[in-house]
Amino acid sequence: MPLERVDMEVVREAHGFSFSMRIVETTQTVRVFVADEALDDNAPLPDEDRLRAQFEAYQKAFEAIACAKYAHGRVAANGVIVIALADIVGFIK
Repeated sequence: MPLERVDMEVVREAHGFSFSMRIVETTQTVRVFVADEALDDNAPLPDEDRLRAQFEAYQKAFEAIACAKYAHGRVAANGVIVIALADIVGFIK
């Protein structure tokens, strides 16, 4: 089953951002975690405001990646979909 965005709340966590998506036609949700490395792999000390702006600019793409990973069963044992730099190479360029 595909995923859909539950709400617009984005939580800043250590080393990344997370948000929830719902499995369509259910009440079950999954957490999506976007690692800072997926946002800016060139900055030695990433700036929080710049990282949030990059996250917001690519938010729809991250949702699409999460949907694709979920569809292919690429979900961590704890139920989290992790989006790292390797997931976006070639997707956002």
